Amino acid sequence: MTEISVGLRDGRAVFLTVEGHTEFSEKGRDVVCAAVSALVQALRFGFESVLKDERILYRGDGERPSMTLDWRSSGGEGDILVQTVIGSLREIARAYPGNVRIVEVHEQ
Repeated sequence: MTEISVGLRDGRAVFLTVEGHTEFSEKGRDVVCAAVSALVQALRFGFESVLKDERILYRGDGERPSMTLDWRSSGGEGDILVQTVIGSLREIARAYPGNVRIVEVHEQ
């Protein structure tokens, strides 16, 4: 199961953590895991290469499937990117509820 934590502050997404393997298929052939990974990498690319926003924080774990993107410091420039990617991740979770789960984390 892949768990996606969406950090919310005042109703606005400010970070995303993805952990685990979807276990839809074997590693290297898992289209659900590939879709989730591609969307998160696209969000990172959008912030860094399209918006030229160097304030985004990225952390990956080479030992296990885990990555975090944190854009708290970026202001609101990437909100359309964020809404698009998180909406797409929600659709994947809806279509594959046994493989992907989204949890909202509310910050003060």
